[in-house]
Amino acid sequence: MNLGRIIKFFLLWFSILTFSFSSYADDVPSISADMQRIKDSGKLVVAMYFEDVPPFAMQNKNKEFVGIDVDIARDIAKKLGVEVVFNREPKTYDEIVQYVFEKKADIAISLLSDTLARAMFVRFSKPYWSVKQALLINRLKLSTYKNHPDFKNIKMLLNQKSIRIGVIEGSSYVDFAKKDFPLAEIIVYKKSSEGINATKQSKIMAFLYDETEVMNWVKKYPEDSLYLRPHSLKESDDTLAFAVQSQDEQLLHWLNLYIEKSKGNFFKQLQKKYTDK
Repeated sequence: MNLGRIIKFFLLWFSILTFSFSSYADDVPSISADMQRIKDSGKLVVAMYFEDVPPFAMQNKNKEFVGIDVDIARDIAKKLGVEVVFNREPKTYDEIVQYVFEKKADIAISLLSDTLARAMFVRFSKPYWSVKQALLINRLKLSTYKNHPDFKNIKMLLNQKSIRIGVIEGSSYVDFAKKDFPLAEIIVYKKSSEGINATKQSKIMAFLYDETEVMNWVKKYPEDSLYLRPHSLKESDDTLAFAVQSQDEQLLHWLNLYIEKSKGNFFKQLQKKYTDK
């Protein structure tokens, strides 16, 4: 074989080899833009409510940040191969959604109700948890209705024009109250403590919030049982979900799969760790 034929053979072999590697590279799937963004940043920014809400987010006796939502956020970041960064600037639950919408956070995990109004701005995952709606009712004001025909049906009793019910500004409970108590006057407060104290002082009849927050107050201030009566609305579930930016389709699919795979094991462990005590 002369030198010319050797050179031609080498060039042919090299072009075949190059084409093979090129074809292989084309077949390797590339990661989606939303997942790549998180990978490149090396962190998952999680929007959370500014105040502690046991057992979902709180400081333990060792001043460590723990809770159901905290542990879930850390587990998600670990499985994505990045660090977790908690942004606790939002002062209302609607503001948490706003932070995700404005791309100040990749995801919201914060006892967040998946309402239709919020879904206009972000995408919600499948529900990962649920809590019951609950009331703290002024005992003295309630006693004045003891002869009312609906006295034993709290939900019907409170749905009257003469009744004032408190809720937190920027929470899903503003809409829940309007839906469940359309005849009552709904009073909005900036903080749960303001609304509960208003109930205690007989300025309003009751304060509507989730069962977790209501029971947290009862445990923290047992002396208030003289003035306030907790009442869980057993038929009213408040479903909680993760919120992501509207364009983050692959991240949303990943989170939905994560929820399905975590329900039977990890979430049950969290329930036992933080609530079954």
